[in-house]
Amino acid sequence: MRSLLAAIRTENTKLYRSYVLWGTLVFFLFVTAIRVGEGDWNTYLTNVVFMFASVFGIVGFGVVAGWTFGREYADRTMKDLLALPVSRGRIVAAKSMSAIVGCLVVVLITLGFAILLGFVVGVPGFSMDKMLHLVLQLLIISGIHLFMCGPVIWIACASRGYLAPMAFAFCTLMVALIGGPTRLGAYLPWSIPALQLAQSGGAVFPLGPASYIIPIVVGFAGYLGTWAWWRWADQK
Repeated sequence: MRSLLAAIRTENTKLYRSYVLWGTLVFFLFVTAIRVGEGDWNTYLTNVVFMFASVFGIVGFGVVAGWTFGREYADRTMKDLLALPVSRGRIVAAKSMSAIVGCLVVVLITLGFAILLGFVVGVPGFSMDKMLHLVLQLLIISGIHLFMCGPVIWIACASRGYLAPMAFAFCTLMVALIGGPTRLGAYLPWSIPALQLAQSGGAVFPLGPASYIIPIVVGFAGYLGTWAWWRWADQK
């Protein structure tokens, strides 16, 4: 347990001192500020949550997660990392937890900034019930996207860098935008967060139990695949 906590602290230090996490946060805040003048509170917060359901969640989370693992190969620190007296499984767990917590920190800061900015600007039509509803949707959507970081980090390890996972994140964004409105959208894990938001707003989309099981299965497969890669394939 002590070695795991030490590994988590080390990975947190790496992530929080990097330009990737804070650059992603600055981008989120900038785009959020652009959307503040659109309609009332309901429209404004719905737009913010939708950005997390699409670009922020798919690309933003993917960049942070992919960099967390891919940087070890790009900076050629992988051998040094494996030489540490910490099991490879704990290193994977520490990196995964660090990326997840980092993404959640970005989500909470962006949400707080959006609400504060809305009050400062004077966006009309504030409703506590509606805000709580959209905050809950944001947490659900963020949870789905965090599961979907599993394939991203596996690609980062298999490609030994962070360019391939970033390209994968952009490709899945295109898939979500194109396939989301179709009948296959309910079974595409990257489209499901946006459809979840639309369904919560009253739109009719065929989201069933399978639509929520698929992201969990795909996400766990990615995380387990990453652990297996570090345990066996990457040591050949």
